[in-house]
Amino acid sequence: MHKLWLVILLCVVNVKAQKVVALDGFHNNESKMPDHYQWDGIRPGGFSELGKLLVGLGAQLSTIRQRITPPALAGVRVLIIVDPDTPAETADPQYILQDEIAAIDGWVRSGGRLVLLGNDKGNAEFEHFNQLASRFGIEFLEETYPKVKGKGILIAKGDSPIFEGAPEAYLVEVAPLKLSAEVQVLLADQGTPIMALAHVGKGEVFALGDPWIYNEYIDHKNNRAIATNLFRNLLK
Repeated sequence: MHKLWLVILLCVVNVKAQKVVALDGFHNNESKMPDHYQWDGIRPGGFSELGKLLVGLGAQLSTIRQRITPPALAGVRVLIIVDPDTPAETADPQYILQDEIAAIDGWVRSGGRLVLLGNDKGNAEFEHFNQLASRFGIEFLEETYPKVKGKGILIAKGDSPIFEGAPEAYLVEVAPLKLSAEVQVLLADQGTPIMALAHVGKGEVFALGDPWIYNEYIDHKNNRAIATNLFRNLLK
């Protein structure tokens, strides 16, 4: 009997020790591609491989399918907001509202970790997404980088801690960033900021104008190792 209670106690402790990574499934909820950037998406555009990576780091996965409020953020360590919907992607796109921005801002300043993954021009909503990002000194530029004919593939080397042992990131058609002076540039290409980290109160905000580590590209170049380094740090 004592052994049974010990097993139960250890299970409870283990659950409590897990850190929750919540995915915003409200502002990215594409009716035309329901599993796009979702934990259960096993096709190329899904996040199932990222989910496995996070579970391997000891995280518990969740999805927020309502407007983001303080109660919705309770117990969340990392919040990922990816590729907010446009009218071309869903019949009823849900834009990020000011009350949600205030809730997220307060949560970050209290120690939350926010991951903003945008997309390039024509493939994501910018106006409301930038109203949120601007709270942290970040703006996603409504353009596509690199500016080339055809598919804009960017292979760039970083030297910040998340690139330790994994120098090359593989990205496709990125929205570049405009940053306030206090925001740290994690990755730039020819002087153009691509990845950034803002330290805000007790929390942090990571920004990249590309969904980046969905199933199709998570194993290109050093993406998986970079993502592991990034989320290991965010989950501390």
